[in-house]
Amino acid sequence: MAREASRAKAGGFSLVELLVALLFTLFLMAGLATVFKSSVSSFAATGESVSNARRNRLSIQLLGEDINMAGMYLVDMVLPPFTLPKRPPFCVIPNSDIENPGQDAGDPKKTDELYFYLDEPLPFEGTLKASPAQATAADAVLHGAIIGQAAGGYTVDCQSNDYANQVKAGQVAIFKDFWEAVYVAATSVSGRNVTFGVGASPSAGITGMGSQGLPSRVNHRPESGVLFVRPAQVVVYLIEMAQLDPAKPEGIPCLVRRQGDYSYSGGAYVASAVGPRQIITENVTGFKVYLSANGGREWAGIGSAASGFDEGWDWASGIRGQIDKQLSVVGRPGQHSTRGSEHWFRSIPILVRVDVTTRTATKRSEYSANYSAEKPEAAYKLLTQTLIFVPRHFGLPMN
Repeated sequence: MAREASRAKAGGFSLVELLVALLFTLFLMAGLATVFKSSVSSFAATGESVSNARRNRLSIQLLGEDINMAGMYLVDMVLPPFTLPKRPPFCVIPNSDIENPGQDAGDPKKTDELYFYLDEPLPFEGTLKASPAQATAADAVLHGAIIGQAAGGYTVDCQSNDYANQVKAGQVAIFKDFWEAVYVAATSVSGRNVTFGVGASPSAGITGMGSQGLPSRVNHRPESGVLFVRPAQVVVYLIEMAQLDPAKPEGIPCLVRRQGDYSYSGGAYVASAVGPRQIITENVTGFKVYLSANGGREWAGIGSAASGFDEGWDWASGIRGQIDKQLSVVGRPGQHSTRGSEHWFRSIPILVRVDVTTRTATKRSEYSANYSAEKPEAAYKLLTQTLIFVPRHFGLPMN
């Protein structure tokens, strides 16, 4: 009997032992859960930060490539196009109210608006094909003919079918042998070849093509290079609210790009009237543009209440007025003022600075400056990247 009792006593754990083991297991599981939660949170936060930096970097790269084309006048290499003072070829409108701003405390309420004019070339160069039908305006007048598809047709090999289909009426064709620009009045595509007729341009004054935009030189040599250009384009960058997330009906602040034809109608620029919008990147809380004429020692538009760009928007506090003050100190010969020409930036090498601030897609307590374990407060994490450079066509006089 003694042996059986001893064997039964050694066969299991006591209640106290089970409770101690359970307690240690609970502590271990709590520790593992805390580590797991921290790892998941850290992983998500790192991913958001990397995504935020990637979006910011992409927007800066696109901005740099685009602003490099500001002031690119291809239609006339000597005389700049005619533009209105209220619609200058390059301007920054600072601190503009955002239309229908979001309700979130982290949504921006104001934005800078950047506008610039350019002649946009299509992404290919064609080759002029020989044809007895090709004639100039002088030839047509001499023979009493009317310039059109029959008498003034030009056939160009565009290298591919897709390129040929990009040529549309209303564009400008530039013959590189004499750098002569003609208005494309009608087109006909056959494979990789496009045949177009020329005519009087309704916007010849805007594009700098002369009175009508008709060809006037001698016949162009076959095999000459031909560029096709969308003339007189206006590009604008600013922040707009876009409804990309059904959970945020008020919209998400996005850096958008708009492009359209330069127009004489109306007064100052209106972003929504320029053209359809293209979203560059989302969750953008800041877009600022500054200019400097003294190598970045001072920035026009920074740290001031300037609400305009030139004399049309209060010259004394406007950005161009601040640039004039910088030029008066620098004392460059013949470069003491931006007044007198709306194309002043073509003669003055101006530094352009663009600051783009983006935020993470969601708020997290880890991003809050007032974070505490007792009362966690969620916030966005912000990232600002800066682009500073002299655009390619700035400081490049036309004559």
